[in-house]
Amino acid sequence: MKQGCLSGVLVLAATLLALPATAAIYRSVDAEGNVTYTNQPDKNAEPVELKPLSVYDAPPPRRVTNSRQPDPQTTTYRSVKILSPQPEQTVRSNPGDVTVQAGTEPELDQRAGHRYQFFLDGQPMGEPGTQNTMTFRNVDRGEHRVSVAVVDSRGKPIAKSDAVRFFLHRQTIFNPARRPAN
Repeated sequence: MKQGCLSGVLVLAATLLALPATAAIYRSVDAEGNVTYTNQPDKNAEPVELKPLSVYDAPPPRRVTNSRQPDPQTTTYRSVKILSPQPEQTVRSNPGDVTVQAGTEPELDQRAGHRYQFFLDGQPMGEPGTQNTMTFRNVDRGEHRVSVAVVDSRGKPIAKSDAVRFFLHRQTIFNPARRPAN
């Protein structure tokens, strides 16, 4: 029983594979001049000789020589620095907002899990992230130092910038020059 079923499947497969090889194409033109192509012969249809199909072999697959992910410790940063604010700059912001921008050479290696960690007066500000800009809110007026470190995926520092000193100027209502006259 199984052998008969297998033979039937093989005959059916061979018939289906042979159909496209024996199929003919016919061209016919109706009374209005419309051209129709079909695989069904008609009394006015003429067989069409088709050019052979263009066939080519696919190129062999390329071998990837180095498919491993880069080691987080292999990226060497030639420079990590604070781009803004400039050293000794006075930042004027009544709400106390200070935007800090960092830069690395080469670019931050995000594929290796590297992130920026910003510091204000030696204290980490927020969580490490991939953005090279961070805004500190409600910073007290006066002298401050800002720095940035490149950390790996575990938060371990890889490289750190020098601290940049800047001054924040916030107006105060306690300014003697602004007191109303008696």
